Amino acid sequence: MSDAARKVVVTGSASGIGQSLVKLLKSRGQVPIGVDVRAGAGVDVVADLASPEGRTAMVDGVAELSNGVVDGVVANAGTAGYNRGTVTVNFFGALATLEGLLPLLTKSPAPRAAATVSIATMMPTCLELVDLMLARDEAGAVAMATSMEEDPEQAALLYASSKRALARWLRQAAASPEWGGAGISRSTPWGRPSSIRRWWRRSWRPRRVATR
Repeated sequence: MSDAARKVVVTGSASGIGQSLVKLLKSRGQVPIGVDVRAGAGVDVVADLASPEGRTAMVDGVAELSNGVVDGVVANAGTAGYNRGTVTVNFFGALATLEGLLPLLTKSPAPRAAATVSIATMMPTCLELVDLMLARDEAGAVAMATSMEEDPEQAALLYASSKRALARWLRQAAASPEWGGAGISRSTPWGRPSSIRRWWRRSWRPRRVATR
């Protein structure tokens, strides 16, 4: 690996894990490119990963700032709550980040990629919703998540379902020709204290698993 400063994209850089990672990278002489839905310290590209337009803006903004080459991507942006945003941001936004920036990663001599998952992957989930996400059916997944919002017990499964789907996708993709086969090392950090984890521990109670 070269001693030259590495360009690392970090989504969700305005707060929490993303903000801390940007500060750490800077302290080590690296070049973070922060992405977040709102402007602020540590944010270089403002983009809403919940929408296709925002995802495209993220890729275009990163490509411009990096001159078309990045050495690392951390798909960290996420939202906690009992709403459809867990599907659009936590899963589809993360995939759009990793896959959208893959062409820039492959130009690095030592590419690396990571995604922030969660201990919530061990919590009850809605398997049907997980399957819709893994099938890349965003419209179907959003429709189901929207209907689940109306029932507090069902809504409580949304966050864990989005993270379970992301973890499964990462495992499936890790050995694929596009990722592991191309020499891109991937990891899925989780378990560190964070605002989302603290929210989860305060609000989660055992509930029945969705059966539909």
